Amino acid sequence: MDKNHTTFENFQLLEECLIPSSSNLLFYENAFSKIKLVQKITSEQTLPVLYIDLDFLFSGYVKSKLLTISNLTLFTTLDSKINEILPKIFTKLTIEPHLVIFDSINGLYNTLSNDADSGRLVNAILMLLVRNISFSKSILIISALAGKKENDWILPNGRQILENQEIKKFTISDRSKITLEK
Repeated sequence: MDKNHTTFENFQLLEECLIPSSSNLLFYENAFSKIKLVQKITSEQTLPVLYIDLDFLFSGYVKSKLLTISNLTLFTTLDSKINEILPKIFTKLTIEPHLVIFDSINGLYNTLSNDADSGRLVNAILMLLVRNISFSKSILIISALAGKKENDWILPNGRQILENQEIKKFTISDRSKITLEK
C-alpha cells in the first residue's frame, strides 16, 4: 500500500474533530482511499484501536501484513457474530478509552440482511455505540459508502442514514479531499 502514497487535503480538519467522546461519520466513494485514511488516522493516534470490519477489506490488508497497526484489536463477523462482538467492545471501552472504527454501515446491513427488522437493528447498534463512546471518552468513526440525495445520505441499498447533530460528518472525495459537512 505504501507504493501508492496518498496525501489527504484538509487532514488537519478531520484530526481536530477526533477528540474524546466524539462520534464521526466518514462517507467515501473509494474504498482504497478509506483504507489509506484509516491508516493515517491510526498511525497518528495514541489510543488503542478497536476495528470492527464488516466489509473485510481492512482485515484482508492486516492479515496479509500489507498494513501493520500497533495496538490494534480487530473484530470481524468471520470470527464471531455481531451479537458476540459488541459485548467485547463495550467491555474494553469500560476499561480505557479507545479509537473505535466501525467499518461499515453497509457491511452491517449485509450482515443483518436476513433479519426482517434490520433497519431498526442497525440504528439501535449505532446509537448504542455512540452512547458508549461518550461515556468512555473514546472516539468513534463510522464509515459508509453513501451518496447525498435531496439533503439526505443514502446507502446504495436505498436506506437513509439517520443523522444526529452531535455526529460530525466527513466526506472523502476525489481520492484525497476531506470535507466537513456543516
